[in-house]
Amino acid sequence: MQPTTALSRLLALDYLRGFFIVVIIIDHLWRWPNLFEYVSGRGELWASAAEGFVIISGLLIGYIRGYKNRHQPFTEVSKKLIKRGVLLYIWMYITTAVLVALSWYLSYKGSLAYIPYNEYDWHSLLLGMLRLDYVHSLTHFLYLYAIFLVISPIVIILLRRSLAWVVAVLSLFVWFAGTQLSIEWMQWQILFFLPSIVGYYLEPLRHRYNSLPQYTRMVLAYGSIGITATTIIFAASIILPSAPGTYSESLFTREPLALARILIAFVWFIGLFSLFELSQRFIQRYFGWLLLPFGTKSLTAYILHTLPLMAFSFFFASFDTVWMNTLAAIACILATWALINIPHINRVIPR
Repeated sequence: MQPTTALSRLLALDYLRGFFIVVIIIDHLWRWPNLFEYVSGRGELWASAAEGFVIISGLLIGYIRGYKNRHQPFTEVSKKLIKRGVLLYIWMYITTAVLVALSWYLSYKGSLAYIPYNEYDWHSLLLGMLRLDYVHSLTHFLYLYAIFLVISPIVIILLRRSLAWVVAVLSLFVWFAGTQLSIEWMQWQILFFLPSIVGYYLEPLRHRYNSLPQYTRMVLAYGSIGITATTIIFAASIILPSAPGTYSESLFTREPLALARILIAFVWFIGLFSLFELSQRFIQRYFGWLLLPFGTKSLTAYILHTLPLMAFSFFFASFDTVWMNTLAAIACILATWALINIPHINRVIPR
């Protein structure tokens, strides 16, 4: 395996992030049986694309805002992060309000996400959104990402002062406190801020990795892929035979976010990254047209994927055939791809 440049490395990350967006669209459509469930795991495996998406976001914040911007004034970097966090909070509010309004005022043939408020109770809904008690499940990540970005300046200043160990200890402590207090963002931040440490030191880590003998690099890369593939197949063989939404797992729980789920999420991320890096030319040739726009405009895709999903539920009832559900997933993926490629779309919706 040849050493890769910084550009190719980030390209592999973009492809991987684009893949996570595709999986999120498939899982949010929630039409089963579906051929893609053997790729996405219906979001019910020991870890999901959601964890991967948070990990890659934290990694890139550490690399771009931490390492690459390390010579910029701290106040300037902080303003960028906080401004971005506030923007995503606003978009969380907008998307949730729009999705709830569409759910309440239109009649749908397909099923919709559960809304824990009485119909047309806008006062309770808007207050709950303001307090972050409720975010629509289709754009749930915006709320987490907004909080993490606002907190990120604290992490950046600690990393600049070579206090990565303090970031790690604090992240572990906040995760544990979150499991005891049942506060979601406190649990999920560990998937964001631990990778941000890796992102900050990504260049020296990569240099050290590339200085290893080629055989050693191959063993590490193919070994991580093999472990990831084996554990994913094993998890799928246990979980997928169950009816969607019925499997219960005590070790790899999401509520609370279990330590085992965190560890397997990191293992699978490393394995998938190794696979995407090794397969980069193949991916670029056959899937680059799809994954690269999704990866470079991930938040745009995440926000806009709600439109084809809601439209599909409006026009079509649930299907019982695997082929119709698979075609529905393909249609929603392609519709989202078309939306993010609208000229000047990022003048309105964040990238």
